[in-house]
Amino acid sequence: MASHNDFHVSSPPADCVCVWQILPPQPQANDTNPNPNNLEVALPQTLLPDIDTKPKPKTLGDKIGVHWFCMLILILILIIVVIIATVLGIYFGNAPRPNLQVYAVFVCPFNISGSYITSKWDFYLLLRNPYHNSFYYSLFDLSLFYKSKFLSANSIEPFVQPRKDQRAIKVKLDTSSMYVEDRVMEDIMAEKNTGVVKFDLKMKVNIWTRWFSTMDKMKLNIICEDIMVGVPSNTSVGRFLGRPRKCKVKRR
Repeated sequence: MASHNDFHVSSPPADCVCVWQILPPQPQANDTNPNPNNLEVALPQTLLPDIDTKPKPKTLGDKIGVHWFCMLILILILIIVVIIATVLGIYFGNAPRPNLQVYAVFVCPFNISGSYITSKWDFYLLLRNPYHNSFYYSLFDLSLFYKSKFLSANSIEPFVQPRKDQRAIKVKLDTSSMYVEDRVMEDIMAEKNTGVVKFDLKMKVNIWTRWFSTMDKMKLNIICEDIMVGVPSNTSVGRFLGRPRKCKVKRR
């Protein structure tokens, strides 16, 4: 039987270093826990800068920029409006339209009896087309007035007027026992006593012509004002006085 004296524990050499290594247990094939020791691993966190979500107040430069931008938009709108107005003015103001004048008038008879007028008129009109486009006229409606008092009416059948054309048109108007109010009759008699009575000839017509490569329809009012007719107080015949009377041609 051996005693404790029989065993001797030898010390390791002085130049040797004893290293103790503790290895973690290796997972078995059927072990589903990848962290058997339940060790908590702390990952480094990236420090993100604080983001200021509060709206920044507008600076003076921002306000000036917005102001000038709004001014620019208003100026552009104003320029566009001026251009459109100019184009429309050119279109409606310079659209081709005929020229018309009264160059002769004969009235026989011109009788006044009480409050009634009986007269027969021959109007001679000169219609000019100074443009390189043809005019297509609808029915030409004509009316004779003394001031605002209607006296007679007639019409001209539709026709075509070639470019650079002028033609004379004769229009007959009859006033058969037309009743006239006392106030109007007094004015007519006062002018007749001077030997000159002024009448107005008004016309309405629609014409078609080519304008900007399209067929344009124009509704025209033609007014021939203050047509002076010499009617001596002792006769029933009257005729046109003065130079040919140019008529106003306007779109309606």
